[in-house]
Amino acid sequence: MLFITSNKLKYEACKKVIPSIERKELDLVEIQASDPIEVALNKAKTAFSYFHEPLIINDCSFCIPSLNNFPGVYASYIENTLGYDNLFNLMKTKTDKSCYYLDILVYIDNYTYKVFTAKTLGHIATDYIEGDYFPYDKLFIKEGETKPICFTKNNMYENTCYLELKKYLEKRKVSRGITFFDDKVLLLYRRRKENDKYLEYYAIPGGGIENETYENACIRELKEETSIDVKIIKYLGCEEYETGICYYYLTKYISGDIKLGGEELEHNNPDNYYETRLVPIKDLDNIFIYGIGKELIKEVFKSLN
Repeated sequence: MLFITSNKLKYEACKKVIPSIERKELDLVEIQASDPIEVALNKAKTAFSYFHEPLIINDCSFCIPSLNNFPGVYASYIENTLGYDNLFNLMKTKTDKSCYYLDILVYIDNYTYKVFTAKTLGHIATDYIEGDYFPYDKLFIKEGETKPICFTKNNMYENTCYLELKKYLEKRKVSRGITFFDDKVLLLYRRRKENDKYLEYYAIPGGGIENETYENACIRELKEETSIDVKIIKYLGCEEYETGICYYYLTKYISGDIKLGGEELEHNNPDNYYETRLVPIKDLDNIFIYGIGKELIKEVFKSLN
């Protein structure tokens, strides 16, 4: 995975959390927008269109509430125009000297993107700072500190974004395929015993991704679980939950008889029961499917008919 940045300190902070990260540089133009997340996301999409592999970009906004969160995303522009000196003088008349850094991390790959944010609170220094330091590091005193961050040993901002990204990347990846047979959809019926009670529900066929593309995982899992061959028609989107991320595909039946197979057949028993079923679309509201599966099936079926 790539980290698109020219800032070595940011890269080193990220690499401590995600050792496999690789740094690349790319001159990214900032769009003129007031929303810092929109600016960061545009940068990520531009970088991805250039490198075509999973990557992250990190953007930071310096915000002063008493100035309506100015300079925000325009921190670099203001540094080169208004200047640090004038911004410091502008704050002399303000009673409220609170400020914060909004740290934005965007992860993007072939399938989706994820935005992580962290806010570092502080206030504007009251004394003018001389020296060859990054301008806003001379202005910003982090909450709990008495000196600007250019003088503190820990002059890095919050790294919670990198920690959240690490958790996201470590989530189990699952690929599932929605296959229609006229006005029916292929599902797995499940009944399992839990705490002396039986839970009954349906699931879209699929399973974990194993050193393969998400598309190949979908094809393989449908073959293993339902014994049929399918081809991928299109990617439908993903769903993130507490322990994993599920990627959904519309598939088309090619060949084979529908019958239970793989681990589902091997471990099938009355307390952990599996069964392949073709469920009429009109009956979907009468069954339970975890997550967005049911609504996604109905939405896709409607778009095809």
